[in-house]
Amino acid sequence: MARIATSEYVRELIRADEKRKAEERLDALLLEGLGGAQTELTPLEWKAIRKEALAKVDARKKTA
Repeated sequence: MARIATSEYVRELIRADEKRKAEERLDALLLEGLGGAQTELTPLEWKAIRKEALAKVDARKKTA
């Protein structure tokens, strides 16, 4: 089993926390948007929208 350096472990924890926060923020923004105009989304549509948005967030992080 490979040993992970302490600094790499901490960086991984930070990355995971940033991802969790981004997902929470995205969920909040999507719910806010849904609160506007009356609309019906299926669970499949919701999943597709969330997947696309998360992909955009990940792409931005890679270029930052």
